[in-house]
Amino acid sequence: SGGLYEATKASGIGIDMAGITALIQSVMTPLLGIIFAASVILGETSYRRLKATCEKQQTAEDEECDRLEYEEEKEGAFGMNISVVSQVLSILVLTFGYSMKYITSDGHAFRFLAACIVFIACFIYEYFWQIRYVKLLQKTHPEKKGEPSSLKFQEQWLESCDEAEKEIIYRSAYKAYMTVNRTVPVLLVGTMVANLYFDTGMFAVVVVSVIWLLMQFTYSHYCVKLRKTRALVR
Repeated sequence: SGGLYEATKASGIGIDMAGITALIQSVMTPLLGIIFAASVILGETSYRRLKATCEKQQTAEDEECDRLEYEEEKEGAFGMNISVVSQVLSILVLTFGYSMKYITSDGHAFRFLAACIVFIACFIYEYFWQIRYVKLLQKTHPEKKGEPSSLKFQEQWLESCDEAEKEIIYRSAYKAYMTVNRTVPVLLVGTMVANLYFDTGMFAVVVVSVIWLLMQFTYSHYCVKLRKTRALVR
């Protein structure tokens, strides 16, 4: 693999990861600050639109209420997506500086500390944004139960949903499972190729493999468990 790596690098195919890492490390704190600021602006804008939609539902007729519930779902999905994207980007940026070699050289410790503060602030904001989002939905739909900070929140929320809402959740979850099931093998091949050509290490391959196994074993376990429960009921 070393020969292939050197050959691709010499031919211009290889990627200068060291240069990319050094570039991101030099702007790590301001880059995290931009991500944080963007997430706050987009998050608050989304929350205000969602709140306005929820308030309209209080006095809406049935047909209008159906449209507003669709708008509520769409706006909530946008806000949650922004929240997750913000957290993922923050992790990726911070990871470039997350090494003792960088932290202990040339006084980088203070820069890394500043980056960590912005990183934590971003995660705290996203955590409370999600709690505010859930509380707003519970205020609009009092039948929805569950404490957002509880580890059993998802179960409590699901139990308070009606059959139509549960069907939407189940079908969406299955679509998500199928998407991940098709994507993980591609990612596994991608990490293997990256390790071959760019010497990225085996850890990424191991992580993707574990995710694939965990997903498959979990799905199979609950299929068998639910089938057993159904057989016992009959």
